[in-house]
Amino acid sequence: MKCSIDFNLNLFKIASIISIALFSSCNSRINKAEEIQELNLENELAALIKDFKGEAHLYAKNLTTGEIINIDGERTHLAASEAKFFILLDYAEKVSNGTLDPATPIKLTEEDKTLGSGILRFEIPGNEVSLSFLAYLMMSISDNTATNILLREVGGPKAITSFLNKIGIDDTKVDGEVSKGDWIKTSAKSLATAAEVLAAPEKFGYPKEAVEICKKIMSKHYEDNGLARFLPWSPFTEEAKSIADNQKYIQIYAGIELYGKAGFTTGYRGDVAYFITPDSEYVIGLKCTDVDDSKPLNATNEGFEFSAKLGKLFYDHWGIPATI
Repeated sequence: MKCSIDFNLNLFKIASIISIALFSSCNSRINKAEEIQELNLENELAALIKDFKGEAHLYAKNLTTGEIINIDGERTHLAASEAKFFILLDYAEKVSNGTLDPATPIKLTEEDKTLGSGILRFEIPGNEVSLSFLAYLMMSISDNTATNILLREVGGPKAITSFLNKIGIDDTKVDGEVSKGDWIKTSAKSLATAAEVLAAPEKFGYPKEAVEICKKIMSKHYEDNGLARFLPWSPFTEEAKSIADNQKYIQIYAGIELYGKAGFTTGYRGDVAYFITPDSEYVIGLKCTDVDDSKPLNATNEGFEFSAKLGKLFYDHWGIPATI
């Protein structure tokens, strides 16, 4: 009987050793695949930047693995509409804590109207819109008039700067309103940090209720010529999921979650985004300066093209698991 016990015990030990060896081998192969994937990402990123007709300032963080890619990402420059995300974060926090009521009606004046993107400047003065609708206009179609009104309602430039300092962003300063001189100077790192607030609000002392407000509004960002261009996402996610005839398009239109904001002007492109895929989460802050502006501000523009290729590159390496 003793012999039988020892024999079975030895068999158990052998099986355990084999299992450990197989597990170690599997882990080793996974780690090797991830190492190769990251090396390929760095090489492909270097090649993409080399061919780019402009200056790329990038800060990307893989929230699943902790990897960070920082390419001159801490230098500050004037921003475009991607910095409207800062205003949304402050607005959502003030709504969540009761400081602002999203249903508050705001009467439009002739002085409110601002050139540039958006449609509110074509509305008749004296008509009213809610704070909530202003936030949607600011983030969905980058409405400049809505942005400036909302900026004033949250407390103005100093309030946004103070809010950003509170969550640990201290290199960013809001000097004024959009399309009225120098309005916000920030860095790619600060954009990415702001995006991370959506993923880990407790880390920044930010209310979870405010995150849900931001995500609901940002899901309707109608600009998919940049980071999102080649990804399985669209602003019509809700329609794909809720309309029976559209169910077959879910993987195309709603394969991932993406909460972002783009900005652009002649010679410049900026992006901020938080990505959630079935396998990972990551954030990207991108500022492209001195961009070749020989083409109009559409999908053919050098900055738009670079943003789109960058978005696909990170999705291919961070959004999809490494092959063993």
